[in-house]
Amino acid sequence: MPRPRSSGPTQAAVAARAGVSVATVSKALRADPVISAPTRTAVLAAARELGYRTPVTTLPGAAADPTARPVTAVFDTVDTQYAAYVLRGLLEEAELDGVWLRVRHIGSSMDQLDQAHREVWERSVLEVLPSSYGVVLVTTGVTATMVASAGELSVPLVAVDPASAVPGGVSSIGATNQRGGQQAVTHLLELGHRRIGIVTGPSESIPANERVAGYRSALATAGIAHDPALVRAGRFDYDSGLIHGGDLLDLQAPPTAVIAGCDAAAVGVIEAARRRNLRVPEDLSVVGFDDTLTATVCSPRLTTVHQPLVDIGAEAMRTVIRLATSRGSRALSPIELATTLVVRDSTAPPLRTCSAYQEDAPTGTTEGSHPAVTG
Repeated sequence: MPRPRSSGPTQAAVAARAGVSVATVSKALRADPVISAPTRTAVLAAARELGYRTPVTTLPGAAADPTARPVTAVFDTVDTQYAAYVLRGLLEEAELDGVWLRVRHIGSSMDQLDQAHREVWERSVLEVLPSSYGVVLVTTGVTATMVASAGELSVPLVAVDPASAVPGGVSSIGATNQRGGQQAVTHLLELGHRRIGIVTGPSESIPANERVAGYRSALATAGIAHDPALVRAGRFDYDSGLIHGGDLLDLQAPPTAVIAGCDAAAVGVIEAARRRNLRVPEDLSVVGFDDTLTATVCSPRLTTVHQPLVDIGAEAMRTVIRLATSRGSRALSPIELATTLVVRDSTAPPLRTCSAYQEDAPTGTTEGSHPAVTG
């Protein structure tokens, strides 16, 4: 639980410096929309000059003191099952600690943003820093500007599965992605597969690269040479599995098994196989990643690598509170929670040796006409 801080500048002092009432300061600090942007800017500037921070004793039981600053969670998108599980963990831990959680989202995955939109996103994060007790960035990027600004304001940053390498001064939370890649490959090798493809996330994604590293490590341990043609970088979604999975299956020597970057992408791979008259798991084994609801409701049910996403969200909240309530605290070493392989119905021993096949796309049906499943 958060611990009390020693006395410091008060809201009355901030009000005097900004030339406004204490009530206005209170509303500005909690980002109340009734306060105009110029007034809020003046209040935040005065708070920074005086070194004012919302007393930690107001953080627990925010209902008792609505002026408590929130922990802000910034997502790239909240439209995926991955985001829903992480958000659940953040919310459950926030409720336990009596913390007010505020959620912001970019509305698109980082790999789909051009430079102009990335700059807009960075500014939006910088704007929430002064009114935040701490910030959790979920599957987004972290820039040096953010780290510098957060440092000046003494606002801790915690990154969950960051989209790219994070600068120093940022704590990161994730899963044992490399181990997860190894677990998936080892399972397929034990079934007898030797030509194994992987459809992963963006090339700059840390989790995606760690999974590929695990994939290559497991193959090397088994004495199987790495074939770059079997590795496809895409996005963590259904369409990526459909398109890149199809590309793998169209190779002259296609794989007998494919590992996908998420469960939704695995469903896309299954659909790509169906369009080519391939059965899962008889003709093609498919492994997902995450172990979301999708894994249990699709047909066949997915063998997948379980990520403890709810626990990751909870750990991120505990970490940001721990950093915020410890004077002079530094970023913690990266925290990785264990992945586990969940075997269901989408994997089996190979019954063929990469034989040719014919595509079977239903009349009037195109890849783009299938609704995307995100996760």
